[in-house]
Amino acid sequence: MRDLTKLAAPSTKAQLADPLLAAALLLAFLFCLQGITWGRVEDWNRSSIAMRSLRALRPSDYMKPPFHTYFNHVLVVWPIDGVMKIAQVPKERMKISNSAKLIGSRLVTIALYLGTIALAYSFSRRSYGRFSAAIIAFAFATSAGFVAYAHFLTADMPLLFWMLAAFWAVHWLVSAPTTRNYAIAGFLIGIATATKYNGLAVGIAFLVAHFFATKGESFRRMILSRQLGIGLGMVLLGFYFGCPTAPYEPKRFWNDFIYNYTVTPRYSGQPDRANHLAALGRIPEIVGIPGAILIAVLAILSCILVLKRRDLSDAATRGFALSSAVFLLYILKIGTFPRTETRYVLPAVPFLILMIGPALQTFERRKWILALFVPVLIYNCICSYLVGKRFNNDPRLEAQLWMVKNVPQGSVVESSGTCPHWSSLPNFDAHEIHLGRTDDPIPPARDITDLRLPHMPGRVELFREVFPDWVQPLVAEKEGHADPRLFTAAALANRNPGYLAIYSADYNVPDKTVRRYYGDFLTGKFPYAIVFDRSTPRAPEWIYPRAIDSLRGRITILQRKT
Repeated sequence: MRDLTKLAAPSTKAQLADPLLAAALLLAFLFCLQGITWGRVEDWNRSSIAMRSLRALRPSDYMKPPFHTYFNHVLVVWPIDGVMKIAQVPKERMKISNSAKLIGSRLVTIALYLGTIALAYSFSRRSYGRFSAAIIAFAFATSAGFVAYAHFLTADMPLLFWMLAAFWAVHWLVSAPTTRNYAIAGFLIGIATATKYNGLAVGIAFLVAHFFATKGESFRRMILSRQLGIGLGMVLLGFYFGCPTAPYEPKRFWNDFIYNYTVTPRYSGQPDRANHLAALGRIPEIVGIPGAILIAVLAILSCILVLKRRDLSDAATRGFALSSAVFLLYILKIGTFPRTETRYVLPAVPFLILMIGPALQTFERRKWILALFVPVLIYNCICSYLVGKRFNNDPRLEAQLWMVKNVPQGSVVESSGTCPHWSSLPNFDAHEIHLGRTDDPIPPARDITDLRLPHMPGRVELFREVFPDWVQPLVAEKEGHADPRLFTAAALANRNPGYLAIYSADYNVPDKTVRRYYGDFLTGKFPYAIVFDRSTPRAPEWIYPRAIDSLRGRITILQRKT
């Protein structure tokens, strides 16, 4: 029997030439293009990993696996660094490439998003037909929640691509259960896991596909299948390919993994109880309320149709079984988290959308199905367009321009922990000193000094109350706890900065000392005057997502009174 690569080639070429797919991809690309320069030289999502540093190929931590970091470095960071070295750019001027790295990294993320749409279309066309595939592709391309996450350099959008790539490969096992195809599917599941640990959930589709491929054989032969063993072995190989340094520092890897696994579900001190309804309630933040209702109704109708058919040889039945297995497993697991964030639910939504195929296939000749979808897609397009505008309206972009224009050489700037890194701007000669990490005095310099205060979320005390004793050494290591004496009038007088930059995320914290310190600036109790003060514009009530990660806050710049 022909293997996956030989079987897939001609069909895939024909599908990619479909003008409906091309239109969906173009729409998604245009939505993502607006706001691509958000941050100018850095990504302000605190979970960003694409451009994090690698020391001898070792990531700074394993809280999130490093595959996308390697992937982005190979495609963007290292080539740009190579060009800069060939051009003999001095080390102190290397930051002129920061903007190119940011945009290049975002283009990689956008390409993975477009690849996700293409994979969903290919799977749907094989399972449900062209009409269903086109509707599903447009649902992917116009959902504003996907567009929002395509602007970040986090692991979230790459995870969707690699999960869909593994799922697409798994789907071929049903019709072409060769050893090579088992190996490819297993390897891609490993890559998805090395992109983000929860990518392993797509592995349930591998087991369901194996059941379809070996249907009619005894249970013992299914379990002891040589091909199944090879596929599972390739999962491990794929993970180590994407996370190659883990075997060399297993203790560090395990500590980071187990710490992340333990604290993530209750990171803000939530009570230890399941929260499945809240997890489902995040879906409208990704596809919108009208889209969520329509998708839910069609998914339920698809389930009814599949149960009525009871035909495991039917392509639509198998497609529904594979996608529903991943969705149900993922949502059942993520629903056990007391803390629910939109990004936690994001990987489940593509498989929920794929579940609507059987209903679309049944109703494709009914004009009313288009009458239902067209208004939803138009609404989604409007919200997706506004996503880019919301990124462009971030007040930190304007604050960067203000700093470049108004802060003279030789000045000392004090910045709260989550403020933009002014020293990364190519036309702003500055160096950083992290006050929470060093006791070194401020060195004399002709350029600008940026004193970075630590972010103080107050989680050390919170975690001491919430988590068991064995977690506490890891808490002390991962969360840290800076000296609160940094946030006093005496420490300020000793540092004597000419300018201060404060972002709201740094004073909306439990620590009273920190809140009072920043509050005294904002209420005029220190001899500093506000010279720049902007907040993120409020989003209209009728659009979604209501809140976009890392995109809601106030930035204030103050200057010492003369």
